[in-house]
Amino acid sequence: MAIGLGAPQIHAQLFTPTKRVMVEDHTTGGAWFGWWSPRGIVFLEQYMMETPANEYEVACIHGNNGADDYGNFDAMYLPAYSDPAASSDLMTGWPCFIADRKESSSYDAVTTLPTQHEAISDDFGYANLTVEPHFESSLRNLAVTVDAHFAVDAENFRLAVVLTEDSVHQPGVNGYSQTNAYNFYNGDASNVPMASSSVDFNAHGPVVPSTFMHFRHVARAILPSYEGDAESLPTSVEADGVYSYTFPTHFISEEFDETKMRAIALLINASTGEIVNCLGARFNESETSSVDAPVPSRNLESSLFPNPSSNTTTLQFESKSTQPGVLQITDANGRLVRSETVVANPGLNQVTLDVSALKDGVYMVEVKADGQAVASERLLVQRP
Repeated sequence: MAIGLGAPQIHAQLFTPTKRVMVEDHTTGGAWFGWWSPRGIVFLEQYMMETPANEYEVACIHGNNGADDYGNFDAMYLPAYSDPAASSDLMTGWPCFIADRKESSSYDAVTTLPTQHEAISDDFGYANLTVEPHFESSLRNLAVTVDAHFAVDAENFRLAVVLTEDSVHQPGVNGYSQTNAYNFYNGDASNVPMASSSVDFNAHGPVVPSTFMHFRHVARAILPSYEGDAESLPTSVEADGVYSYTFPTHFISEEFDETKMRAIALLINASTGEIVNCLGARFNESETSSVDAPVPSRNLESSLFPNPSSNTTTLQFESKSTQPGVLQITDANGRLVRSETVVANPGLNQVTLDVSALKDGVYMVEVKADGQAVASERLLVQRP
């Protein structure tokens, strides 16, 4: 089946993917473009408090780095993300939200975003996703691996990853305050109640000092771009196919708090530009959206070290009995690149693998005995 422009046609659907809505919130703390952004801060928080957390992901994209009459600007401005989004037909200004890159609106009322969410929350998600962000704290390097388990044959899809940081708080630092129309002194909307759980905008002046501001889910990077990675998925994917991709290593600035960061995978229909599914995970944790369909096991008693590796790695696994097996290594597209016989003995087993001839990328290393997997580990081959 081919999925082209226009309304998608779904054939031979094997399962119903678990769907999450991607909310790309557009906000700014600086210049007069941010004058009304407190409304977006408050209404977005209300949406997140009232909507089950497993139904959405959020990235707050800060834009417009110009200074206002008070010298206020936004230090969280991310041109690589904000600029292409702002040039799209969906962007309506600051503040606004774009849901799945198919519906957008300004924050006209507290019910606007929940209504849009309800309208698209049952849209077809195409694939279940698994996200594994591996952060090396000593080098501050992040490698994000995403699995996409497709429910249908499809064409022209891509993956992207958004990195966000929650509760960004920089008291006394320029660029972390918030322009405010809802101020008591001279605000255009001073009589309109506008308060989040952390700040009452009515109680402050035309600029809320950074001491009082905690910015939620701030977008810190978009990997590799707003449009996604053209190499992340084959041009055509098959129903029940599991496709794995590891994004190039990304350096995390020391200014960011990695304990508050999240990697959000976006599954993008490159023909329409729409986000059809998404899933996020905290650094060094694994999340899967799979509920209705199986994904490669992550719970077997096995390990692989060192990982990443460029020369040799050791697979360690447990076996309850002596049994012949087959060790297989498959690449990110499911192609078999190595197969050899092994014998699993009772207790702890170790197999050393020479991976120096493999190209950089992600691989699945599995040992199967009697048709059942007794070891299954993801290997990242990565050279300096």
